[in-house]
Amino acid sequence: MMPGSHAVFVRGSTARAALAGLAAFAACGVLGAAPASALAQSKSPVPASYPGVALERDTSPRLGEARVDSLAPQVRASWTAYLQRSHSLLAVDRAAVAAELKSAGKEKWVAATYIHAFPVDSAWRGAWFKNSAARTLADNVLSWQTPAGGWSKHVDMAARARQPGESYFSESAEWQWIGTFDNDATTTQLFLLGHVFMAQADARHRRAFDRGLDYVLESQYPNGCWPQVYPLQGGYHDNATFNDDNMAEIGDLLRRVARGEYTFVAAAKRRQAAVALTRLVACVLASQVVVDGTLTVWGQQHDPLTLKPTSARSYELPSLTGKESAHLVDFLMDEPTPSARVVRSVHAAVAWFRQNEVHGYSYINYVLATDSSAGPLWARMAEIGTNRAMFFNRDGVRHYDWDALTDRRTGYGWYTDAPIATLATYEHWARVHPNRGEVRR
Repeated sequence: MMPGSHAVFVRGSTARAALAGLAAFAACGVLGAAPASALAQSKSPVPASYPGVALERDTSPRLGEARVDSLAPQVRASWTAYLQRSHSLLAVDRAAVAAELKSAGKEKWVAATYIHAFPVDSAWRGAWFKNSAARTLADNVLSWQTPAGGWSKHVDMAARARQPGESYFSESAEWQWIGTFDNDATTTQLFLLGHVFMAQADARHRRAFDRGLDYVLESQYPNGCWPQVYPLQGGYHDNATFNDDNMAEIGDLLRRVARGEYTFVAAAKRRQAAVALTRLVACVLASQVVVDGTLTVWGQQHDPLTLKPTSARSYELPSLTGKESAHLVDFLMDEPTPSARVVRSVHAAVAWFRQNEVHGYSYINYVLATDSSAGPLWARMAEIGTNRAMFFNRDGVRHYDWDALTDRRTGYGWYTDAPIATLATYEHWARVHPNRGEVRR
């Protein structure tokens, strides 16, 4: 039996994973060397007959008018206005696509060219932003910007510019993931455009960056969190999404804008970014899960209104997550003058990491193997209340044994070492911000 119940395998002291800059953009989410197929250019759509697929494709709103109408009057107005803006932007997006199709003499658009991950390269630094390759890539990227200002994912933007009548998304010709922050989408494109503009001063790249930044600011929920897709798509995409570092990456972007790293951004817009960043910190703090009165870590996704952990796809049930929580702690530790609440949050999360590390196993290319010298690892999903590692196939049945995985054994990272880097950073941070022993809420 592979590790599931941490009561057998856990010892207490470990580590964390900081946002690794550009490397994080390219990461496949699995420990060890990335499999050769990680950037495969052929998509593998999940058959509709698979258990749980209906849930994945459900677009019933988790943040609809009925829920918003039930809110207290003092908060209802801001949420109502948010929904109205989302609906209006979606209508503008669809109208723009319809006009483009009509002009091109086409009835429906076609899916874009698929790629697993946007091809971020370690060369993306310094002088590289001044060369012709950077300019060509930036030109391609701005052609894939949606009318609302964001970008989709799994699209080979490096290959060529978008063509009239082509979807912004690659895995279907349906209206999906337009646009999104998932898999570092939108934040990565803004990183590229901002740095190429500062190096080459092409006004088109600045306009695209400004539109994209406005899109980011516009899509923030009234409570400071972000959805996965905006304009809202419905289904699990409406959740306040930490999964795949959705909000941690947005926070990194906002922090860079607010402190002036993008030198061309107007002072008023930098102030807007700073306000949005403060609201995001409040969202992260409000979402930290409390178990028996004690602060722990975070789930992959939280209900957009209650901020309680919730489900997404059929194999992503409410849980505590080792991977995304590490990067949220990194985000909080990057606060230049952390509040007492932030300090308490970080110490509490680190206590949870140290209590729930797994030793004696390696996890490389989706393979879990016994290795007495390996570790520590943390479960991607831990059961709330017991901290037992949980595993799910597409049928959504809960397992506590990794060996029970079948259709979700590969392609999804069930263990992580992300807290290792986080804990290393914490050792220095804690000397400046000592633990006052307050981990209860």
